Amino acid sequence: MNFAYKPLYTRDQSFFEARIIGLFFFSLFFTSNILLQFNSASKVVGILVVMILPVILISAGIYYYYKIFQLKELNPIDLIIFLSLILPLYNAITVHLIFDVKILKALFNLSSRFYVVMCSLIYYAIRSQKITLKQFVYANLLLCWFCFALYTFVSLTIPPATFMNSLGDGLVGFNPSKGGYIYRFSSSVLVFGMIYYFLDYMMKSNFKSLLLWMVLMAYQVFVDKGRTELVSEIVPMFLFMFLILKWHEIAKKLFVIFTLTAIVILIAYLIDPKIVQFTADMYWMFIKFFMGQKTGEGSADLRWTEMAAVYDYLVQHPEYIFFGIGCPKKEIIQANIGTVILGDIGIVGGLLSQGIVGLVFIYSVFLYPIYVWRVVKHYRNDLIFNAGILGCGTVFIQSLFNGNIFYSFLGIMVPLIIVEYYRVKEKFYWRELKSKQQNKGEKEL
Repeated sequence: MNFAYKPLYTRDQSFFEARIIGLFFFSLFFTSNILLQFNSASKVVGILVVMILPVILISAGIYYYYKIFQLKELNPIDLIIFLSLILPLYNAITVHLIFDVKILKALFNLSSRFYVVMCSLIYYAIRSQKITLKQFVYANLLLCWFCFALYTFVSLTIPPATFMNSLGDGLVGFNPSKGGYIYRFSSSVLVFGMIYYFLDYMMKSNFKSLLLWMVLMAYQVFVDKGRTELVSEIVPMFLFMFLILKWHEIAKKLFVIFTLTAIVILIAYLIDPKIVQFTADMYWMFIKFFMGQKTGEGSADLRWTEMAAVYDYLVQHPEYIFFGIGCPKKEIIQANIGTVILGDIGIVGGLLSQGIVGLVFIYSVFLYPIYVWRVVKHYRNDLIFNAGILGCGTVFIQSLFNGNIFYSFLGIMVPLIIVEYYRVKEKFYWRELKSKQQNKGEKEL
């Protein structure tokens, strides 16, 4: 077939494109942190977040009333989300007990965490066949490229210093080695695209997917400049590769990847040698940081200072190790602990905010995809199933560096929905196979 006439995709339901676009907008406004990260920098977005919250709470109330009192059942996704809603209340109570902040005020400051409940509606729509998993995946890929275009446009056209007042709230950071003020956009949506295209190349040798993966990785290296994000994304991808491919396949595909990477670096060098030198210096500082050496870079050395401040605070207040201090505003943290940004210090920030009890609860969620991975046999080599498993693994690695899951479950919900879908699909497959075998045996008799 001529490439110009080759279809980009196959439709699995009527109004296929309309369903994907509708799901894209639903995910944009309700089940992702894309808008939430602009909350601290834009009054318009802040107002929008507040206006959407009642819709979310009402929808959640109706949904869980229907599932609990009418259907009298909750699936694992419902349970994970329902239990995740306890975390804001848990954090609000600890903030109230330690810093005397009113519980309702503390809950309001954590209102963005309630957005995760809308993921239950998406999974319900998939199970009831209002939408399909394929549409869900395509909608998230569309969301990935939307974020790629948005983040790139904002990074290249609007100086981060414009939003310096939101420093420490997630949108903007400061790092002299990266040029001063920098954007700290969430990579959770982009990561799904990276994983999907990476696995599509690894499992199906789709070269087009490799090129798309390289584009997203180039954004991560040269535009976003997030070193810990890049490492936490690359490491699980390449480790996972050793689980699904044979050695000769791994060598062949790595050779292609390294060749393309060398070409990209060469192009960047020809455009401006300083780009390559600048990037190399950043990652050399990153290596020195993990070797425990002084880097001379304010941002890297500040991480050690922040962790030391947390250590000193917990030594002075050992009782907080078990239940944490919650998620107070940065002014309260600065006044009582020091210049500490919880998201900067990964699991250390998670220990301070959630305590041992909270960490055990949060990390127990990762046991579920491990269980499903062991249970699923028939769909073990399915591309989307593996994207879900690898997505959960990537979120786990990221939690050690930036700890996003300690403050919101939105980043893990897409892979969890995929994993749960295949758990159910696997169960139905074996049930149908057993039924067919029984019917065949009865006919033979």
